[in-house]
Amino acid sequence: MKLPISTSRGKVLACCAALAALSLPAAITLDAPGHVAVEGTLVAASGGVPGKSWALVDWRGRETGDSGVFDDAGKATLPPLKAGYYRLVGESRIPNPQSPNSPSLATLAVVPPPESRVMDHNSFYGIDSAQSWVSRPGSFTCPWNGGDTYRTVSDLIRLSGLPHVRERLGWGHVEEKPNAIDYGHYRTNAYLLHERGILVSGMFHDAPKWAGRLVKLPSDLNALYEFCAHTSAAFGDRMGDWEFWNEEDIGFAPEPVWDYAAALKAAYLGFKAGRPDGIVLPGALCQRPDSGYARALFENDAGKFGDVYNHHIYFPLSEYPKDFSALRSLMERYGIADRAVWITESGTHLEGTSEKDGAMKGMKAHTSDQELVVAEFYAKSQVAFQMEGVARDYFFVFGAYNEMRGAKDWGVMRRDGTVKPIYAAISAMTRELVSARLVGEMDVGGKLRAYLFEQPDGSQTVMFWSVSPMDTAGEGHVTATPDYARELVLHLPKVVSQTDTETQREANQSINLRVSAFPREEQYRLSDMCGTVSTVAATDGALVLSATRFPGYVAGLRGLAADKPARPRGRVRPYVPAADEDLTVIIRVDLNTNDFEIAGQKTRAVLKDDTGRLRVQVWNMGDVAKTGRVEVAGGSLVGLPDSIVLGPRGTPPGAFDCTFEPSASGEVEQNLVLTGVFDGKRSSRLSLPVHLEKRFLSACDRAPIDWQDLGNWKRNTSAPSYEIAWDETEQAVRFDVSWNDNKTDRWLYPVYKLKAPQESFAGAKMFQFEVKCAQDKVENDFYTQNLMLLFGDKKKTDRHIPYLAPLGSWETRYIPLSDVEPADLDDVTAFRLGANPTGTKFTFWIRNLAILKESGNAHH
Repeated sequence: MKLPISTSRGKVLACCAALAALSLPAAITLDAPGHVAVEGTLVAASGGVPGKSWALVDWRGRETGDSGVFDDAGKATLPPLKAGYYRLVGESRIPNPQSPNSPSLATLAVVPPPESRVMDHNSFYGIDSAQSWVSRPGSFTCPWNGGDTYRTVSDLIRLSGLPHVRERLGWGHVEEKPNAIDYGHYRTNAYLLHERGILVSGMFHDAPKWAGRLVKLPSDLNALYEFCAHTSAAFGDRMGDWEFWNEEDIGFAPEPVWDYAAALKAAYLGFKAGRPDGIVLPGALCQRPDSGYARALFENDAGKFGDVYNHHIYFPLSEYPKDFSALRSLMERYGIADRAVWITESGTHLEGTSEKDGAMKGMKAHTSDQELVVAEFYAKSQVAFQMEGVARDYFFVFGAYNEMRGAKDWGVMRRDGTVKPIYAAISAMTRELVSARLVGEMDVGGKLRAYLFEQPDGSQTVMFWSVSPMDTAGEGHVTATPDYARELVLHLPKVVSQTDTETQREANQSINLRVSAFPREEQYRLSDMCGTVSTVAATDGALVLSATRFPGYVAGLRGLAADKPARPRGRVRPYVPAADEDLTVIIRVDLNTNDFEIAGQKTRAVLKDDTGRLRVQVWNMGDVAKTGRVEVAGGSLVGLPDSIVLGPRGTPPGAFDCTFEPSASGEVEQNLVLTGVFDGKRSSRLSLPVHLEKRFLSACDRAPIDWQDLGNWKRNTSAPSYEIAWDETEQAVRFDVSWNDNKTDRWLYPVYKLKAPQESFAGAKMFQFEVKCAQDKVENDFYTQNLMLLFGDKKKTDRHIPYLAPLGSWETRYIPLSDVEPADLDDVTAFRLGANPTGTKFTFWIRNLAILKESGNAHH
């Protein structure tokens, strides 16, 4: 299995200015910025070969009938076009409709005039532009607007009809020194978007060093509060909401979940202080919705410090129902079932790794086929989200952007500054549905899909398509051919109209009604995926549509009904503290790293000995001093005073060096819970699960597995060179792999299939192994490293459990399994164990693997 660098995608940005110097020349340049024109306007083309002919074809390769010859200066004028997506081709190069990768000189998106757009801030549709980071000068070729990349991107988003944008900000960028804030180009972009009627969702991470940075999170909660208060007030209504941090459940916050929870609380209070009516989101999680991190976060009362539930999803469409079912269960468990769900990043990997050379060296690009796959995914995913009750989605990402060392092409824009077909698909969808409400799905047969939308004027629009591998794929790659063309018949209801109100003889004062034989309006408005409009006629009450894998829209309908209703959307709902609650008191802890080790997806502290040292901090974000105490459950804290006096916000926290003593019960999993009671009101909880390693190891049973047999290990790596051997000196299994290209996504995860019934994870508490490694890098570092549990039940998704990175010398790793449901452990049939190294040559040794169970549960 290919393991991405992260469960979502990392956002480590390349140096755009350096990339600009490596730009390759473009073929044809159009005077329309981004190669986006408004309907009815002329477009000037330059850079052609004098005397050579040109022609226009649509996005399916069909000729439009428009053609001409480049003049002596290599210029041409393209005629006014209706909305859609077009390709400019040269002589003898008009592509076959079945060959989407045929070469073209340029592409052109044509959109409705901006004044015809409704910028509805209650709409579902948004885009993650990240333009302050992704679209910096030099990030793409920009011969328009005097090279102003920020203005160009803002204009293009406005022309697309999208009313929402998600942006980025770096705290360390704007406040390098305390109380010296300069928002710079972040403010510039907020103003540009606001001027165009676009509502911005703001997000920041990366604390400056002076804010007591732990690894990435700040430890100075006063500084965090003040920055959030200042920022939300400074940007005001230019920002529709603020989001604290990004994907904290993976590498963006290496610190444990309780550290993030404490910071979230301070940030939330600060944002609300700066703008009380503003919407505040917790940082988006990006692992599976039922992850141990998500549960641990809400055990720390995170539900009281957010107005919206926020998630990132990059999974295939076929997995959405399962994932959203888990998400709804999580939200119900923690009392926020009625809260709105926003997906602040979404996207796909189904188009596969980009193979085409892009406009910047080292930055690969999508082929035309891949571009159509992403456009298809976009349109279908937006409906799938709304069926699950999602209130807003921000597709990732608008600007030109690559990851995986250039091999993954994400942007709606290309590096040459032009837009892909997905741009036209976005424009078409916002034109047709920006203010529409999804009623639900219509039953039109197993190979077809039809979704009913209700417009503000009471009319209806049906979005329809033919089922393709995009709808059913789990993993792997999807291509844009074949079309899967099928006929869809919509049977229109009869029109009911008032005819006679003169006599009302019935006791209930009913009105006599006449039912017409067929709908009076027989011509309906039809739009394809990229926005080209035509009409379609109904005959004898039947509307016959040609459906392909690429969604279309038919508008102007009335009286239709959905067979499967869309789930209702939740509400943007701030938590209202109870009369006996004081959420301005925040508790955080610093664990002594000699006594504790963080494990279980940053959700658990492993206590190595009988007791452990830690420092308790009690922060007051309120305006007045307070007196009270901290209540302790799940063990005791020696050194914690009975009475604590806290100064008002801005003063140092109460800080106490304590020793954790577990309870005397025989339990090896304990949950340390700290709650403040100050001036008679209770604070939010700090929940810190503790695994008592010494106690567990002294009482557990080891269920060994036959790891020494090389035949039990199945090759599973992206490396072209692979060797497995028994290392007699190390008494270990040794894996040697290497890659020829350091831009390859590098991973090694050999598979071990369990021998039932003697080898089983049923009842398991921990997984133990010894490991060491070597790379052709001095740092010997990794993108990630995981134990992956594989299930016999195909409906269950593999569980990835990270562990502490291996070193150049032997160390024992204990991976707690407490976050995995017992029923899931029963279904484990195999596991993968390995890592994603940063080097191109990697040696991985493992030995003494065992499944640890409570005494009496192991099979011998």
